[in-house]
Amino acid sequence: MRSRFKALAAVAAVTAFAAGPAWAERMIDESGDAHPRGEVDIANTAGQVTVTGWDREQVKVSGELGSGAERLMFEADGRRTEIKVILPRGRSRGSSDLEVMVPKGSRVSINGVSAEIMIRNVEGALRLQTVSGEIDVEVYGEDVEAKTVSGQITIRGQEVPALLVLNTVSGDADISRIRGELVANSVTGDLDIASAELARARIRTTNGDIDLSTGLADGGRVDMEAINGDLRLDIINEVNAEFDIETFNGSINNDFGPDAEAVSRYTPGKSLRFTQGEGSSRVRIKTLNGTISLRGR
Repeated sequence: MRSRFKALAAVAAVTAFAAGPAWAERMIDESGDAHPRGEVDIANTAGQVTVTGWDREQVKVSGELGSGAERLMFEADGRRTEIKVILPRGRSRGSSDLEVMVPKGSRVSINGVSAEIMIRNVEGALRLQTVSGEIDVEVYGEDVEAKTVSGQITIRGQEVPALLVLNTVSGDADISRIRGELVANSVTGDLDIASAELARARIRTTNGDIDLSTGLADGGRVDMEAINGDLRLDIINEVNAEFDIETFNGSINNDFGPDAEAVSRYTPGKSLRFTQGEGSSRVRIKTLNGTISLRGR
């Protein structure tokens, strides 16, 4: 009898070990009907969120629910889909990887803490936010807002005008093939931006460099500013602009002819104000400590 009891106990122990806790790692497979231009809200505390647009009128979620998660909430009513990783009470961490397919015209909102975000082939408006994680996104013709505290931001446009707003506290940003309007802010990080043409750009960093290569739209406005950092503007089309350039402690390099002048005989500051061509656009560049370079192609 005792031997039989031990055998049953061993089987029970193995079964319990294999089953694991109620929130052990689990595979995800959820789907629901969705409007072609509906809203998709996603929340994942930690891990990865990858969103890809497709031609189906359906939202599908796959991936893996992490061992620290209790369950995945998936609610879809056609117009709006909500996807959220639920953690047990008292837990603030739990890494889960979500792969989400959405109608490509969807408006997508993602919130994370320690989560990496990647978006592909989604043409609707995007609202992306994570505290400690990278954001990698394609931009089409709708507004995009991307925020991260500590992480790289990579933006690739499709040469379609859109409004892009991005903020990073401690991380670099690499932005390419965009058009339209850009608002970019960084506390500690470099901003590297390439555009065929911008109508409006307001770019600021506290401690970092800004490298902007763009064409200037007729009547366009470009505003670049840094506290500690070098600023470079490469203008890739015909230049018709008014320029207002100033550095308190640094030099100004200008490919278009006029030399910078000293602000005062008692300070190292330099300033440069001139008009090139018809002057239909306006360019303002200022840094407290750093070199300013203005180049043409």
